[in-house]
Amino acid sequence: MKFRKQLFIETAVGLFSFAVIAALVMLTVVLSQETLFRKERPVEIVFEDAMGLRVGDAVNVRGVNIGKVKDIVLKRDGVHVMALLNNPLFLRDDYRIEVLSTSVLGGRYLSIHEGTPGKRPMRPQPPILQGHAAPDLMDTATRTIEDIRLALNDGILEDLKVTMAQVRKIATNVGEGVGTLGKLITDEAVYDDVQEITANLRGISEKLGRGEGTLGQLLMGDDQAFQDLAATLSAFREVSETIARGEGTLGKLITDEDVYDELQGLLQEGRAALDDIRENSPILTFTSVFFGVF
Repeated sequence: MKFRKQLFIETAVGLFSFAVIAALVMLTVVLSQETLFRKERPVEIVFEDAMGLRVGDAVNVRGVNIGKVKDIVLKRDGVHVMALLNNPLFLRDDYRIEVLSTSVLGGRYLSIHEGTPGKRPMRPQPPILQGHAAPDLMDTATRTIEDIRLALNDGILEDLKVTMAQVRKIATNVGEGVGTLGKLITDEAVYDDVQEITANLRGISEKLGRGEGTLGQLLMGDDQAFQDLAATLSAFREVSETIARGEGTLGKLITDEDVYDELQGLLQEGRAALDDIRENSPILTFTSVFFGVF
């Protein structure tokens, strides 16, 4: 009886230990996101610079995590990155593999762009793939800051100082009442004139609002003023149409070519008469003087 009890206890302890070990194994597999029966495909990529890529970083294709970086080896021809992929690659001739940043705070992942869709996949796939350098966010920001610093040192800072000095001078002049703007701000007489002009404009607007004057009556909808204005415009229109039709003296002067020719003839005859008088005036003057002596 005692032997059976001891055997039961040992069996229970053994089963419990086995269950704990199995649970640890399953937990390790789940946490590492690996399975014992998953078929992994090794891929080797060579870079000139790994840019901080580390073992365990993710491998990403079209936004999907398909593997991890398993090893990084520095060789003469570059940095060799070995990755294990869960899915096959369908690379084309224009494929591109880059090391990109996961965020501004840091971290890297391996990005694989398989190439232009529609092109035939590479067959066979080369044993070692070529990686490309990608622009680093921090390096780009550092270079931008350096360019700004160099530009400031090259004269922009000096120009800014000159501009600020000129702005300070203008502000000082305005405060001291120098110039037109300064007088507008500091001269009480100019201020009084502006106030008077504003008051006059306010008075005019109030009169218009009350409908005083011709313009006020027009704005307030006075039918008689509107009818008078319409009649005046109609009369002007009739006069202009009459002239355009060649009616009346002014219309004939504008449209009748015979009247125009006669007027031109009169002007020419008048000009000829003036020329004759101008040519004969010395003779008439001499004759008058001569006979005046006697």
